[in-house]
Amino acid sequence: MKPILICPVCGEPLAPDAHSYRCAQGHCFDRSKYGYVNLLQRQKKKLRGDDAEMIRARRDFLEDGAYRPLLDAAAEIVCRIRPEQIADIGCGEGWYSCGLLHRLSPGTALAGIDISPDALRYAAKRAARESLSGQTEWAAASVNRLPLGSESCDLLLNFFAPCEAAEFGRTLRKGGMLLRAVPLERHLWELKQAVYDAPYENRPVLDAPDGFVLRDVQRIEYRFPVSGKALHDLFAMTPYVHKTAPAHIARLNALTELTVSAAFGLLVCERASGAV
Repeated sequence: MKPILICPVCGEPLAPDAHSYRCAQGHCFDRSKYGYVNLLQRQKKKLRGDDAEMIRARRDFLEDGAYRPLLDAAAEIVCRIRPEQIADIGCGEGWYSCGLLHRLSPGTALAGIDISPDALRYAAKRAARESLSGQTEWAAASVNRLPLGSESCDLLLNFFAPCEAAEFGRTLRKGGMLLRAVPLERHLWELKQAVYDAPYENRPVLDAPDGFVLRDVQRIEYRFPVSGKALHDLFAMTPYVHKTAPAHIARLNALTELTVSAAFGLLVCERASGAV
């Protein structure tokens, strides 16, 4: 079973074939040769996803397994929910999406949504490599205009990505769940200390978004060693890479290894009964 995407122009379901997606009104969108579809509409403000270097760095770092405790904790929650239709909003290169699908029934369907075509290229290739293409669709789209039908999903994943509460509430069925992952106060603290003169703590929001009820919060905190290329990938996959002066980058380049704190918050939220 595969998820059903909807047309960003008219909202009708999109029917896929080998090369395109088409709705009953005749709107047609080409399927990329990599296996995703671009459903982004022209925006007043240009949307910017992660660039290709950040995506490559994150793919390589995650595949080394340093964040597997977060994936394992999320999998325990998702397996209790037992969803049939999942959407991963801000799916990136699909490491979390595919990792969770492997823990669920083969009938579970997942739509991966991101604004970065570069990320979706990796995600679709990962799904094909891991024999998950029959359960997944990958689409470039904005978080505030998801190509998903109203009340079409049992579970939304939102890991380190923008949260659009009203659109999430529209997409989830009654009683549907939202699982968010956010960095806690001292996530990657030692890395910040090594690079910056005056590092600052994160300010996580550990409350349910509007229209949701917070059911649980888990804190996943541990330390892990990182060295060589993986250390540089860790920094390159974060927003810090575009906000750091060359002199501070030089400090990073001088490092060969570091022990770093991982600190994640997992928020389990249920769509409120009156949400639309």
